[in-house]
Amino acid sequence: MRMLLVTWGSTGDVAPYVGLGVRLRAAGHEVVVATSERHALAFRRHAMPVYVLPLARQEESALAADRFDRWQSPGRIRRRVRNAQDIAQVIARGVLDAVGQGVDIILTHPLAHPLCAVIAEGTGLPCTGIYTAAPGMLLPRLSASPALPRRGYRLAETLARAAMNPLYAPALSWIRHELGTRHRKAGALDDVERGQRVLHGYSSALLPKDFPLADGHACVGYWWPARDPGWRPDERLVDFLASGPAPVYFGFGSVSPGNAERLSTTIQDVIGRLGVRAVVQAGWQGLDVSADDVLTIGECPHDWLFPRMAALVHHAGPGTVGAGLKAGVPTVPVPLSLDQPFWARRMTALGLSPAFLSARRLTAPKLAHALRTTLQDKQYRDRCTKISKIIRSEDGAAAVLSSLLQP
Repeated sequence: MRMLLVTWGSTGDVAPYVGLGVRLRAAGHEVVVATSERHALAFRRHAMPVYVLPLARQEESALAADRFDRWQSPGRIRRRVRNAQDIAQVIARGVLDAVGQGVDIILTHPLAHPLCAVIAEGTGLPCTGIYTAAPGMLLPRLSASPALPRRGYRLAETLARAAMNPLYAPALSWIRHELGTRHRKAGALDDVERGQRVLHGYSSALLPKDFPLADGHACVGYWWPARDPGWRPDERLVDFLASGPAPVYFGFGSVSPGNAERLSTTIQDVIGRLGVRAVVQAGWQGLDVSADDVLTIGECPHDWLFPRMAALVHHAGPGTVGAGLKAGVPTVPVPLSLDQPFWARRMTALGLSPAFLSARRLTAPKLAHALRTTLQDKQYRDRCTKISKIIRSEDGAAAVLSSLLQP
């Protein structure tokens, strides 16, 4: 079967799909990928052909630090909306071109699902949503609440989709015009995806009880990133880990919380207050901490690094949360935006972390206090060890493969 895998976004949006693609190929399927140039090499390293989506300009704007400021002027909001509409248009054209080269099924990231759903409808192809997040998770006060999971999540999902409708409407209209399919009202994201299978790549053990996934949706467990076949750990890192007790990891992914110098200073202050060793991952924002018993590193597979850590401080992206819990290592979540606050709230609700701290209001005293509690109170590591066993017992990629064989 020739599969088109469509994904775009931050590193956390894309890395799990590399791992999924590797598993699909190992099962005998042909996998081609539609993604941006920023992420193309990660797939090519595993011999997956890539249709490059020309998104360089739009990516720079979409992932910029000011994208996540709380206050947005009307002019800035209009620019963000136009940028999102441009992204949708580029993805629509790229996926339609890729489909024209011949594929049997479309597997799509949630950001591209509305577009892929309409293309699938117009071409008669099956389409499966492959989600590492869902729109309702963008409103965590509703969707992550243990008190009202069913009503809260459904309301959050409805509100998030209503806000997203204008971002997709022009591209959806263009697709229908190109394919000659009937035109629907612009607002119907639920309609275009209705009836399609959607598989969520995280553990149901992290969700509120009776979490109300929509009809056709199933939570199947994580699919994990695949290492670069030529990757080897940096000798500096190996030597550092061997030179003393397990360090604390600090990393904030590819979505920047803003001033890298200030965040680096905060991390250095926390390390000094607690007297711990630390590994700091520079990330896209370029963190750089210079101190005794601290090593700043570049990219490093979390499945190799996290089991060697005493505790983690990170942005609570879904993939990073999963990797930390799979390793059984306690975490202090420091979310910034998007679905990160959802996962941070779930970690504290499940007693896996003593607290989460907003990246916008992060201070050294607050972070030092939360991290000290995490390191000293054994209950957090015990709970993380327990949920690690559940996560390790699940195989999201195998569930995807099984689902694709079903009619």
